[in-house]
Amino acid sequence: MMIADDNNEPLHPDLIPRDHAEAMRRFEAVRSLDHVALAELEKQDLLLAWWSFCWLEAALHPDDVEVWPEEVADALPLAAETFRRYEAGEIEDGEYYPAEAVRHRILHERVKGS
Repeated sequence: MMIADDNNEPLHPDLIPRDHAEAMRRFEAVRSLDHVALAELEKQDLLLAWWSFCWLEAALHPDDVEVWPEEVADALPLAAETFRRYEAGEIEDGEYYPAEAVRHRILHERVKGS
């Protein structure tokens, strides 16, 4: 899975939330949607919410959704729809596995903690 180009620039900078507030806004926009509404979202809107959730919960991995804690149960429909589209080939590896967002969150926390 390719994460960044040779210049170490993110491949999907528009999907990375700037901060906690932006990540929360993006996730909250889809948090209460049912599976039908999630399926009708444009790809970009789905990915904005997905990457934001992954930014907020950087310790969780998409492959481990079956063992995610109860506290994030409201994200399971988003995870299911994102996985459905990934399996259907509508979302690429680098979009489904948002390592760039997780890395940005870690850097954000380091700067904040300095």
